[in-house]
Amino acid sequence: MLYQLELIMHHILGVYMKQIIVANVTPFDEKGNLDLEGLRTLYNFDLSRGATGFWVMGTTGECKMLTYSEKLAVAKASIETLGNKAIIGINEESTDNAVKLAKEIVDMGASKIFSLPPIYHKPSELGLFKFFESISKIGIPVYVYNIPSYVGYNIDLNLTGKMAEEGIIQGMKYTTNDLVSFHEYTRLKQDHKEFEILMGTEHLILPSLMYGGDGVVTAVANFAPEFVKNIFDSFEKGDILKAMEDQYKVIKLASVVSGEDYPAGVKIALRYRGIYVGRVREPLQEDINREGVIYATLKEFGL
Repeated sequence: MLYQLELIMHHILGVYMKQIIVANVTPFDEKGNLDLEGLRTLYNFDLSRGATGFWVMGTTGECKMLTYSEKLAVAKASIETLGNKAIIGINEESTDNAVKLAKEIVDMGASKIFSLPPIYHKPSELGLFKFFESISKIGIPVYVYNIPSYVGYNIDLNLTGKMAEEGIIQGMKYTTNDLVSFHEYTRLKQDHKEFEILMGTEHLILPSLMYGGDGVVTAVANFAPEFVKNIFDSFEKGDILKAMEDQYKVIKLASVVSGEDYPAGVKIALRYRGIYVGRVREPLQEDINREGVIYATLKEFGL
């Protein structure tokens, strides 16, 4: 109860720390090679429209489509352009590979990193604990990327609390449609006030803020960060009805760019906003029929 009162007081005093973190795409050129200049253009586009950070090489960034050397190149360009606004994805399956990549990225100057748990081979809770513990020894904040629909399992609440208690992890992006579960994770903040819980589902940005979440990691913010920012602004002003209207718009934008061959729709939307980031890597495909729906929706909202 005391913690909820603190959240209310933070809201009243205007010190609520909003985080609009872009789950950014990885741009490719016409030949399918990395387009690092396009990446910098995307970062500047989003920063000028309200983004506060970037979730680099996550699902939307086609993390499993990149080679090891490409991951290093994306990390380097992101750190040079964004500084501490970049949260860099590791997302390797074995502990040794994850630590190796993390060390190289930290040596480049990364200030925060995140990682999926191992996907194909499901480790025990002890294995998961040791996996993130090994990464954390590098000495910078580590975020867990908890996305059960892709990974195939959820990161246990008690395990998360234990890792937070021991300083192994400093936050979590939780991509879920289960608000009850999300609320349970936010309750960890009662004992670990610095622990950050970020919503990864655009449909639930406003409810997550009302439950005490620290912000959102969003693909929609690639091409419409100002619309995501509107939700935060309305919420901070206490105008919940306006925040709901803003949320509905983001839901519609998220719906038209989601689905099969994700994140193809996000890259299509960016092209219509004048930011060319290439196509998704095969075997992912673009659906020509979806282009018309995306264009019509962006036009409807004046984008």
